[in-house]
Amino acid sequence: MAKFIENVVTDLLEKQTNFLNTTLILPGKRPMLFFREEFQRQAKNIILPQMKSIEELMSDLSGLEIISGINLWFKAYKAYKKVVTKADTFEEFIKWGPTVLKDFDDIDASLQPAHKILDYLVSVERINQWGEGKIEIGKNEVIQNHLTFWGIVSKLYFQLQQDLIDAKEGYAGMVFRIASEKVEEIVENRSQHYIFAGFNALTKAEQALIFRLEKENIATLYWDVDRYYYENPNQEAGSFLRKYKEKIKPINWIVDEFSKPKNLNSIGVAKQVGQAKYIADLIKNLSEEEIKNTALILADESILHAILNSLPDNISHLNISMGIPLRSVPLAQFFKSIFELQMNREKLGKGTLFYFKNVLQILENKTLSHYSSDESRKLVHDIRTQNRIFNSPNSIQSVLNESIFKSLFQIPTNITSFIHHLKDWTDHLLHHPAMNDLLTKEYLFYFKKVFNQLHENLLQVDDIKDYRTLFLLYNKIVQSESIAFIGEPLKGLQLMGLLETRLLNFDTIIMTSVNDQILPLGRQNNTFIPYDIRKQMKLNTFTENDSIYAYHFYRLIQRSKNAYFVYDTEADGMGTGEKSRFLAQIKFESKHKLNESFAAPNFISKPLKEIIVPKTDETMIKLNNWADYGISPSSLSTYLRNPLDFYEQRVFNVNEVEEAEETVSARTLGNIVHGALEDLYLPYLNKILTENDFKIIEKVKTNALQEHFRKEYKDGHLDKGPNYLIYKIAERIVDGVLTKDAKTAKENEFIIRALESKHEVNFPLTNGKTVKLKGIIDRIDSVNDQIRIIDYKTGFAKDISVKTEEIELVYQKEDKAKQLQLIFYAHLFYGDSTYQNRPIELCIYPIKFPNKELIKLSVDKSTTIDYSIVEKSTPPMSLLIEEILNQEVPFKQPD
Repeated sequence: MAKFIENVVTDLLEKQTNFLNTTLILPGKRPMLFFREEFQRQAKNIILPQMKSIEELMSDLSGLEIISGINLWFKAYKAYKKVVTKADTFEEFIKWGPTVLKDFDDIDASLQPAHKILDYLVSVERINQWGEGKIEIGKNEVIQNHLTFWGIVSKLYFQLQQDLIDAKEGYAGMVFRIASEKVEEIVENRSQHYIFAGFNALTKAEQALIFRLEKENIATLYWDVDRYYYENPNQEAGSFLRKYKEKIKPINWIVDEFSKPKNLNSIGVAKQVGQAKYIADLIKNLSEEEIKNTALILADESILHAILNSLPDNISHLNISMGIPLRSVPLAQFFKSIFELQMNREKLGKGTLFYFKNVLQILENKTLSHYSSDESRKLVHDIRTQNRIFNSPNSIQSVLNESIFKSLFQIPTNITSFIHHLKDWTDHLLHHPAMNDLLTKEYLFYFKKVFNQLHENLLQVDDIKDYRTLFLLYNKIVQSESIAFIGEPLKGLQLMGLLETRLLNFDTIIMTSVNDQILPLGRQNNTFIPYDIRKQMKLNTFTENDSIYAYHFYRLIQRSKNAYFVYDTEADGMGTGEKSRFLAQIKFESKHKLNESFAAPNFISKPLKEIIVPKTDETMIKLNNWADYGISPSSLSTYLRNPLDFYEQRVFNVNEVEEAEETVSARTLGNIVHGALEDLYLPYLNKILTENDFKIIEKVKTNALQEHFRKEYKDGHLDKGPNYLIYKIAERIVDGVLTKDAKTAKENEFIIRALESKHEVNFPLTNGKTVKLKGIIDRIDSVNDQIRIIDYKTGFAKDISVKTEEIELVYQKEDKAKQLQLIFYAHLFYGDSTYQNRPIELCIYPIKFPNKELIKLSVDKSTTIDYSIVEKSTPPMSLLIEEILNQEVPFKQPD
């Protein structure tokens, strides 16, 4: 597998066998294991050389510990406050601070004088403005701010350097620069011999140290270089190595492996899941021996989940050298909810109340669901049913009792105590007797580390004043942290990122996401120093970064026999759907044939299985109970629309879970309007309404509306935001009904005879069985003695006519629901035999549209309905009910 490593070890053993004073320096820690294995394979009973990564060597030589991330940000912010009179908040600082620190790192690693570059930035700006005739720098606010910023940055650089040196710490570039300045001490001492193996792109600081040591015969350099990209001046993969040609001894070694026959394949697949499935098909055809010499390389780490979920059964051993991002594990959402609980308390809850969504997210987190209790489930139910949008800590804690979630719902005294409590809570959960899920324990361990890191930094500074800034910091850490997998590096399939492949070689390469803007990354504008100045001052630009990726890409291929480059063909999100230009280079510049193809998922089309639910004896008991208790028009409409819905709702009583309403729903709005209108009209039942009655009603309208809002919406707020607007909509609807009815009363004899009246009637089926029909009629009134059966509707129906010969269709088609409901009301009304000689009108009252007239059911173009409607509709309605009650007719999914 590791052919370069094999050659290095062979050469070292041929030259010497005593490695007591030898240190092997590698680009990273991962290859150390492979070197140890190769030494053990080639030699017995020897003392291995000491092995270090380049970072460890530089840290040892400089005497400084390398720090980064949040630790460095806090140090930089403290230095920043020393050099300015009025400092930005920490939240503002981290918007520009990390980019400045990255520039500092580049400046130091390139051994460039910081004052020269920083002064040059100011000078260029001055020259540009002079050239445009804008000499009055002090009078141009934008220019002045720019110059002031770079003046502050210059002071920050030197203050930060001093603070870090005093603390025996440094960022990577600074540590490398200081270490390179110690080269004379090493030369004079000559107590160690250094072996540098597998390096490519060296910073100026690394060059100053390594090349001088080689010149003084204190170091031996081993390079992994192929003739193809080294000798071609246009091939970017060899650009760094060609620059070193004049500075070092002849290169060990320049090999000619890339030109050997290879099976190279480029495959376009749609989406990450498509790539994962295609790769699984590739791997499942490999033998166990082939898998041992195969590397699966992820150019984009976000595909890791899809890959892990798609691996075939023949993978018995897997080593993952890249971590899974902490932000993507299930518990990340849980801890995010805890931060949002406090953020929304500050933002929405007036500092004292918790927002219901955050409370529910914490109590109903699926990863920790086995810690829920009867008390926590009751609290969830109460919040939903009582619309408790904002909840006090006491109202939550008094219910939770011994729940592990209880202590999360408190108002911390300050930011630091919040993080300290979160750290302790995570530790408590980690050691909880019920915590037996090893994966969740691993997640908790890493989150505890994050909270520890945050807490240690917060103890040193008091610049974080609100939870929003704290969450921003927390998020930065979580995004940079990853959970390391435990695997066997020397067995099975190797799954890694591109940079983890350094020094290693494989017979078969499978690489994912070989797309433009991923491989290479292209222009990354994470710098304040313009490209031309970076170029002039010999700082790295995106061009050098592209060369680094190109070297790793071609170095992997040079000793491989088979390579599969899979790329995403979909142009969505940040992706262009274009394959990497590296593939085009292989196709057009190398002598190798690149087999290009596209892959599509292989769907096995299975015929849809018809869902049929037979009516068991138990089902028939429930159906007969339903018919005896009372058949409603909505249940018949549900059956016509979807018999399976009817089965779930009427047989098993399965209904949607009631959710807390942050804003009033349409159903709740309808209930409020119905209830308010009933209360307003109740005192005037069976009385001829007058204009004066409506003036009295107008005075009590507001109280009735508010009472029903409180009744339906319970603890919900209606005095601001969307709910205030919905309250106004309800008020407008009620106003519209009252105005329309007042006009009717002014011009006619208008009497409201019943409101929300409940009716039941026995209904004989054609098979001799009798069932019960029941329902609630919103309103029965009369205009000039013409009785109207009214159903309030928020919608609007243009035409609800029916012909006598088509009445049976009302009980066969789902789109006749309004006609079915009104005819059903006729059955309920005429169930009282005293009314069977009275003609009626069956009406829909479009209460949302006050300017629209009532929509009346017409039978054969007549809106005046008599008892004959009952006689005509009885047979088809009986057939529908008999079908529902027929055990031989199963419930089927509609076409």
